[in-house]
Amino acid sequence: MQYRLISIAIALNLGLSQAASSDLPTPQMPEPAFAQFKTATPESVGLDSAQLTKMLNYLQTPGFDMESIIIARHGKVVLEAYVAPFHADIPHQVNSVTKSFMATLIGMLINDGKLKLTDTVADILPQYADLPNAKLITVEQLLGMKSGLLWNEWRGDDFGELKKQADVVKFVLNRSIEPYKVNSFNYNSGGSDLLGVLGEAALGSSLADYAEQRLFKPLGITKTRWVNLDQQGHIGGGRGLYITPRDMLKLGELYRQNGQWQGQQIIPADWVSYATSPLVQVIDWHYGAQWWVEKNREWYSAMGYAGQFIAIFPQDDITVVMTSRNQEQSDFGLSALREFYLKLKEPRVENSIAFAALQEKITQLVTPTTTSKLRSPLEKTINKRKIDLDNPAFWANQLKLEFNNDKVTITMSPRNRNDRQPYIIPANFSDTWLQTPVSPVDNRWQKSGPESMRAARAQWLGNNTLQFEAMDVDEYYSANYKIKFNGKKATLLNMDNSIASQGKIR
Repeated sequence: MQYRLISIAIALNLGLSQAASSDLPTPQMPEPAFAQFKTATPESVGLDSAQLTKMLNYLQTPGFDMESIIIARHGKVVLEAYVAPFHADIPHQVNSVTKSFMATLIGMLINDGKLKLTDTVADILPQYADLPNAKLITVEQLLGMKSGLLWNEWRGDDFGELKKQADVVKFVLNRSIEPYKVNSFNYNSGGSDLLGVLGEAALGSSLADYAEQRLFKPLGITKTRWVNLDQQGHIGGGRGLYITPRDMLKLGELYRQNGQWQGQQIIPADWVSYATSPLVQVIDWHYGAQWWVEKNREWYSAMGYAGQFIAIFPQDDITVVMTSRNQEQSDFGLSALREFYLKLKEPRVENSIAFAALQEKITQLVTPTTTSKLRSPLEKTINKRKIDLDNPAFWANQLKLEFNNDKVTITMSPRNRNDRQPYIIPANFSDTWLQTPVSPVDNRWQKSGPESMRAARAQWLGNNTLQFEAMDVDEYYSANYKIKFNGKKATLLNMDNSIASQGKIR
């Protein structure tokens, strides 16, 4: 699996917001959704409800596919929105946002005297001291992704290869170091995983327990799980944390407040400053200690593949959290977000009409969209038939459809992946999403929990075209396709009508 960050230009549709009227009643925010935060109207903290509505529209366009967003200013939540079937209580796989949580734990261990930035891998893991690079690579270099290790993750699959290894430390340390690349940025999730192993070794006990007692519990974070890095039970530092958007906001607010939470110093202020400083240049951005940083520190952000992020705008006292299913792998454009949608307004005048429109949009997002009620006579002829797919580059090689009253079950069989079970999708023929429990999964890529559900629905777009949408609500991917039938031939289309694969019915 490749994890790439591709910058894209954002085209923004800017219009004139409706002027506020002084004789309208002052809008009232709903009660706080979670106890640690107060709420406020956007206008009361200098933001614009109309622009936030435009932002929500924009984030539903292809290439972003937002499923949740929370915005807070001065510690007050002004916007919290979820897109059906996702909702607030689902811990979400946040991919490389995990790195910023791991860096927070490393900073706490350094403050506890368990680690130093100058420690080498060999200092902490003497059993690996004879391996290449163990005495050369430091904690500081791993935090800044500047070890000089030859590692190809954005254009290659080194991280995927790491997930196959019995000994990930050995796999990382056996990579060659290019001397001229030392102290230059090279994205390396293997180094982040190594940080987790180092942290646990320095602690001498479970890093997951340390995270629970020292970070999660003080912040009131209760719904988390962490993919195991290896058979020894180490937690992955590069990827693998499941956490709710509301709890993501708590980490962002902790950093916005320089490590303080409800009067308690959870992490040192100097660690916040260090971790979110522009230490290493990365094209137009910079990198700190497992945090992305805009060169002028206009923002800093924890970022994860497919559009997961926690962004802090320190100059504006704003924190933004988002989860999405952005398979285009594009970055969000945080500077554009600040410039257009989060632009501060003075004087602060309430706008009841714009605020009501924003609330209506939030309600619309959480309400399932309408689907077609058409049923096709093809259901009888293709029921329980298999469709062999002929595209060797497509992840599945076979489909099977089973119709039963107002439901259809789609079975997609993976191609050349003996370790993966078929992807079974029970779907409703209705507006509502059918949610079924996910079979327990616990491997190096995924870890299901009691909240893990597969949500799906289907509809006939015409007598010959079946569309289905499916997602594991706590993951970052979807299986959304159309099947166009023509006699014994079937064409599997992506949602943009590009061809994913073609096949034959048998």
